[in-house]
Amino acid sequence: MSLKLITIDFWNTLFDSENGFARNQFRLNSLRSEIDALGYSITEKEFNPAIEASWGYFHNIWRNEHRTPSTASTVEFLFDYLNLPKNPEIIENVAEAFGDCIIYHPPNLLPGVKPALEKLKEKGYELGIVSDTGFSPGKTLRKVLYDAGIYSYFSEFSFSDETGYSKPSKESFLAILSKYQIDPDASLHIGDIEETDIIGAKQLGMKAIKFIGDKSSTFVSKTNHSIADAICKDWSEVVDVIQKIDSTII
Repeated sequence: MSLKLITIDFWNTLFDSENGFARNQFRLNSLRSEIDALGYSITEKEFNPAIEASWGYFHNIWRNEHRTPSTASTVEFLFDYLNLPKNPEIIENVAEAFGDCIIYHPPNLLPGVKPALEKLKEKGYELGIVSDTGFSPGKTLRKVLYDAGIYSYFSEFSFSDETGYSKPSKESFLAILSKYQIDPDASLHIGDIEETDIIGAKQLGMKAIKFIGDKSSTFVSKTNHSIADAICKDWSEVVDVIQKIDSTII
């Protein structure tokens, strides 16, 4: 059985993590604008540890419960941390602004992604996105994909805020595999995190490529060992590596 489906992670695989500072400033300004109506103000010195604590809240759930909290839930945590009154309408507005900031300050498409996707489509592979989401939900990441000119290469999407599951949960991958009715052993996943992308795919029976070519990545793995079928440092080598893996499948 040959490979039929390639699923790909969004962050630090297709896109880098650049412009994070600009996105944080956008979030701060959005928060200031909303809480001003309540008679509250916030300094950058107060905001920075609060946003860090919010990411800590997010990561705890992501790591231990294999799901990602909604943007509104994380914003509620932020309001609690800052002792701000939790006005539902304002929390909704702040959550929307936090999610949309990536549109105004998007990450960069990594070098070589577009020509590689084009070659994979030419070779007949189905392509899908399997990605965990942070402040920006799947509907917003779709727009980033569209603006970067690569949305049309993908037929199916599995974003954790939409499925209710994050990697390494098998449901994250099955959300796409089941739509195509493709078996795991005829599928391959490309991602950057060993504990979520690689272990999740391999436990399900998929092939996996670990991508380590994004220098902006700040994620620290708990292990230097990888169970991936291959490791790629650049998208220029991904297509050939997939072909080699495909040729070994009986």
